[in-house]
Amino acid sequence: METMSEVLRRTALIEAESHRKMLDLCWAFRAQLEHIQPRLSPADYSYAEALKTFLLRARGV
Repeated sequence: METMSEVLRRTALIEAESHRKMLDLCWAFRAQLEHIQPRLSPADYSYAEALKTFLLRARGV
């Protein structure tokens, strides 16, 4: 049977790994936006720029 400290440690490790995966996905999505952004309409270009800014700020989430 696990102690409470073991459960907390395991939970913290799982949360850290999930956070890392989320950041990896954010950076991958941002890179895709960079790639397609030149081909977008002006309105979509602005939307992509806002998304990229959001993803940059989300790094600390």
